[in-house]
Amino acid sequence: LTSPSGVKNNVQTMQPQQGNPAVFAMIIYQIRQEDASMEHKMHKASRQLPEDETLELLKRGDHGTLSVQGDDGYPYATPVNYIVGHDKVSFTPPHGYKIQCLERNPKCCFSAIVSTRIIPEKITAAYESVILTGQAVFVEDRAEKQATLEAFVTQKHPGYEEIGFQMIAKQIDKTAVLRLDHVALTGKAYRG
Repeated sequence: LTSPSGVKNNVQTMQPQQGNPAVFAMIIYQIRQEDASMEHKMHKASRQLPEDETLELLKRGDHGTLSVQGDDGYPYATPVNYIVGHDKVSFTPPHGYKIQCLERNPKCCFSAIVSTRIIPEKITAAYESVILTGQAVFVEDRAEKQATLEAFVTQKHPGYEEIGFQMIAKQIDKTAVLRLDHVALTGKAYRG
């Protein structure tokens, strides 16, 4: 665990017995304060959705954009398909650059525009969108990984469960599953 400019900021890797418990507690407090600062006031607060409605909105969607810290501090954003289970967003990215970025720094931002429609006579658009800020967790527990992959098949490919589950059995050890643990979740909608 290190500072924002530092190498690794992963609470799960630090054990209290490795150092002074008071220092450990102070570090946890600082991380929680940092995470609490992720709440931003929305410009048009009347369009902000409550968290339960935001989660339901997320469940209706299937694609979003994952933003990570890329090389030299530049942001890197890439489209991903996702599912929501147990109020968490999960996705199965192929190994590549975004995985490398998340291994270096698990902090990320995920956004999804679940619906949009132009309203010509009002010179505006109706929309429903979500922004989630948090940390990506690489799912290592085999049971959780399998359950997430099976949820992808049943939610996104209904009627093809037999084929999908066969693919999971063959590919589970080669497939990355990431879960986003959010520190801030914001839904916004203007429905016209």
